[in-house]
Amino acid sequence: MEKSLNNYVHDNVIYSNQFAIIAFIVMVVFKIANLPSYMYQTAGRDAWIVIGILMAIEAAMFFVVLYITKRVNLLADNNKWLYIFHAFMYVYAMIRLTVLYSGLITYTSSSLFDQGRIDFILLAFALVIPYIASKGGNSVARLFEMLFYFVMAILLVMVLTPSFKADFSELTPIFGENNPKLVNSFIDYSVWFGDYVPLLYFTVKNNKNKIIDKASVPVAVISATIGIVVFYIAFIAVYGEAGGLVSFAFNRMSVFNTLSELLGATNFLSILVWMIMSILQITMIFLTACNALMCIIKNRILAIVVNTLVISALQWFFIKNLETAHNFAIGYVKYFVIVCAFAIPIAMVIYAKLCAKGKI
Repeated sequence: MEKSLNNYVHDNVIYSNQFAIIAFIVMVVFKIANLPSYMYQTAGRDAWIVIGILMAIEAAMFFVVLYITKRVNLLADNNKWLYIFHAFMYVYAMIRLTVLYSGLITYTSSSLFDQGRIDFILLAFALVIPYIASKGGNSVARLFEMLFYFVMAILLVMVLTPSFKADFSELTPIFGENNPKLVNSFIDYSVWFGDYVPLLYFTVKNNKNKIIDKASVPVAVISATIGIVVFYIAFIAVYGEAGGLVSFAFNRMSVFNTLSELLGATNFLSILVWMIMSILQITMIFLTACNALMCIIKNRILAIVVNTLVISALQWFFIKNLETAHNFAIGYVKYFVIVCAFAIPIAMVIYAKLCAKGKI
């Protein structure tokens, strides 16, 4: 078992360009699904400003995590204080996994099936996602890398062939309304942020190409940040005050809406690319939960089995629909998530510095 765990530690070493690709995808995917609708309900036409500020904070935190992952291997270190870190990481990952996993299941059910069988969808994901995660972080990173170019090709087609009509007057006046909920929009949706935290379990090594090594992460993070803000601007300009009623915004904003108005707009490219990105994101969070539990119980296989059963049971018996997941996300757990999103990386920066000085 010890040999297996040691091999697993080495399987979580990735290159800086792989870190960049993971960062780009996880920053984007769930922020363009139902979050635009939720954000508009709270922040109104100023939602694009709120998301811009939150994305800027998130972008900065990716560089903090990159600093940590280049200096320590949190899966290899056996310091007793790290048990606290692993415990917080586990709870944090399971909360986010519960909410976002529900989004993936609901999206799959409503997009690909007339009357989707949740049980079959849940079973399919319960087999696929744990299997991918069981291969280790290095394999997951390579999967991100392989699918990234396919995802980017589809996104490029969508960007270059827009089919919506926008009214940018919907964006004004900026902060022109006395909105008492505006402050809440910075806190309520913490579960949809903090995508940098799962990357703490990776160890990043420099790419042989110095240009790629230095430029890949800044380009990826800045591109994702700008892309999200532009998407929200376009979303508000298209839907205006109806923005709070539009579910799965990415699908609704995409091109090739070929079905009749009676059946509703369906974009098969958007369904395909979002599902690929969301499965990768869910796998990443599931891997984080498995890493955390594995470091506590010292059994990799048991950690995967337990997490598969727990998350499947939560989705089947308690989080039966997206509305329940949303209400759970904006409840008291949002405070725990937002504290972890900042406290965990800061604590690990201190840990990395103490390790460098030989004090731990």
